[in-house]
Amino acid sequence: MVRVLDLSRTLENGMPVFPGAPEALFEKVGNLDAGDAYSLIKFQMTTHVGTHVDCNSHVNKKGFFADTQGLEFFIGKGIVIDCLDYKVNSQIGIEIFAKYDISGKEFILFYTGWDKYWGQPKFWEGYPVLSDELVESLGKNIGVKGIGVDYASLDPLADPVLSKHRIFLSYQKCIIENLTNLDQLLAKDFTFMSLPLKFYKGDGSPVRAVAILE
Repeated sequence: MVRVLDLSRTLENGMPVFPGAPEALFEKVGNLDAGDAYSLIKFQMTTHVGTHVDCNSHVNKKGFFADTQGLEFFIGKGIVIDCLDYKVNSQIGIEIFAKYDISGKEFILFYTGWDKYWGQPKFWEGYPVLSDELVESLGKNIGVKGIGVDYASLDPLADPVLSKHRIFLSYQKCIIENLTNLDQLLAKDFTFMSLPLKFYKGDGSPVRAVAILE
């Protein structure tokens, strides 16, 4: 029996947004309880809100877009890497792969447990990040389509130029940020899916990220 595990955050008023980014707004403009003939929600948000995918056009002028990249690119075999032993402000180095076989895996998802701080100020500070060496190695790995993390950004908040984004997205890759529930996928085989909305020239998009287990 197929099981689908939700790895996504709920889009709602008051949700966390990247510091300095516009607030996400959701307004009910059609309300059955108010006597309207239908229910309808108007929303305003950026392409990088909640659980979302970064296309490489996010930092690369010659990168691909959400509306033109083939959908199969955003689907593939996944693996979750347990990084709970890495502490505040630490770097996750390439040595982590000594315990894992990532051959044949297209999405490498890193579980730090930082998603437990969602909605708290701490969510934006001190999360472990991947080392440049690790990011570069995954960028060069032709079988890897994307990196996923359960924290706010591949880069620490203090890096305004998004150095790690630029390393990884210089390749034909994508990044998925603000994942959750990765603990439920440890030591499991699954297919990962994070389809973007079809924004015209979208540099990214909120996604309904899921893991499909059989």
